[in-house]
Amino acid sequence: MAMTGPSGAEVTRLCRALGYAAAAHANQRRKGAAQEPYLNHLIEVMELVCEATGGVDTDLLIAALLHDAIEDSGRTEADLTAAFGARVARIVAQNSDDMTLPKPERKARRIAAMADKPVDARIVKIADLISNLRAIDRSPPAGWTVDWRLGYLDGCKALVDAGRGANAALEAAFDSTAAAIARRLGDAGPGADALVAELDSGVGQPVYLLYLANTRREALTADHARRLIGLAGAIFPSVTLQRAEALYDGVTRDVLLLRIRSDSAEAVVQLAQQVCVAFDQAFAGIEVAGRYIRVYADDTG
Repeated sequence: MAMTGPSGAEVTRLCRALGYAAAAHANQRRKGAAQEPYLNHLIEVMELVCEATGGVDTDLLIAALLHDAIEDSGRTEADLTAAFGARVARIVAQNSDDMTLPKPERKARRIAAMADKPVDARIVKIADLISNLRAIDRSPPAGWTVDWRLGYLDGCKALVDAGRGANAALEAAFDSTAAAIARRLGDAGPGADALVAELDSGVGQPVYLLYLANTRREALTADHARRLIGLAGAIFPSVTLQRAEALYDGVTRDVLLLRIRSDSAEAVVQLAQQVCVAFDQAFAGIEVAGRYIRVYADDTG
């Protein structure tokens, strides 16, 4: 018997969804040091769902591809309903946090709601968690110590445990991924982060450049400079502030740079996260020894 593949209409919808995702998440990157294109994550989540379900449910695949469209790109449930139908929009909405809430409350609500989600929404969430764990294993965000990564892993396990029974293959894939990462992190042993930092240190103090990246594209005033110096001064004994212009995402904008001498990369990352919150920035940049990373206020993935 000849096997039948997806219809031309279904392939067209998937292609349209891929284009929609690419536009919605244009210029977005994963939060790890490798700065992978965010679209890679979305495609991986769709692939995981496809492998676990046989790829016969086009709505489910599209929802997997667009699962962060509401939370991270400003699209609304109504936008997705108009573009791809009510079911796709509902699955995405059920996997979107209220980003106005504090991070601990978002996490608690996520776990509490998991058991009551329909099976299709739980499938997408579990695939999302697998992809997030893989990314953190390959390239953790700046400042994520071994203990922090273990804490994130525990949170993912709690979320999956709350929603088990959705798809056995996907849950088995999560369990094997989580177990492998736990072993690798456990092998690092206590004090591994401090040891790596000591091995990386050289003669003299490293000099970091911290960028207030002006992701809001606003005019930066003397008040912005005073506030930035104030935040830095609460952590470091001395910093230098510079004004500059930067071009990214195709737009030239004013930026503020802090030049910081410090032996503590963790303290610089902490300041960068504070800058994101205090100035309502999507990210702050850090440059040291010719390397550049973006630091986000919220690294839940």
